[in-house]
Amino acid sequence: MRILTMTLASVALVFLTACGRAEIKYDFDSRANFAAYKTFDWMSAPKRVKGNVANSDNPLMDRRVKAAIEKDLVSKGFRLENNSDPDFLITYYPIYKERRYRTATRIGMGWGYRPWWGPRMGVSTVVSQNHSYTEGTIVVEIVDFRTNQLVWHGAAVGAMTGNETGEEAEALVSSEVARLLAGFPPRR
Repeated sequence: MRILTMTLASVALVFLTACGRAEIKYDFDSRANFAAYKTFDWMSAPKRVKGNVANSDNPLMDRRVKAAIEKDLVSKGFRLENNSDPDFLITYYPIYKERRYRTATRIGMGWGYRPWWGPRMGVSTVVSQNHSYTEGTIVVEIVDFRTNQLVWHGAAVGAMTGNETGEEAEALVSSEVARLLAGFPPRR
């Protein structure tokens, strides 16, 4: 029974650790003059991704992510420009993928005596379970307004995963967007 408890606890710990922090990835155009960027605005039409996308129309999550992005950019000294041409445009889109994992638990029974007293008997079986969850990724893209070229692309893989309540989603999205945008503007 102790082995069963330890196995289940380890699987739960690995799963919770994996879901706790997003994997941050980003890339940028090394030729772009990021020091010249002072103002930003949102792209007029949000990008939609084809393929492995589900639940992409969640207005609550959209507002959370956009507010977190704006807050982070403003805290870095950038200014939201609605009235004239900005220096760069920003867009974000969510990607949701169904992820699966399997757990296996060995359950056994035994009977026997001490080795010098006689034979032993044992029976064991493996109980296998399939689990699934939805992994949500935040993708942010930044486009130079004058050249209309992509200059920065980042993704927080798993940043919208495991949110049970609105408060949890708010806190997680805010912290993961801050971690993602820590790479913008890139340091040379």
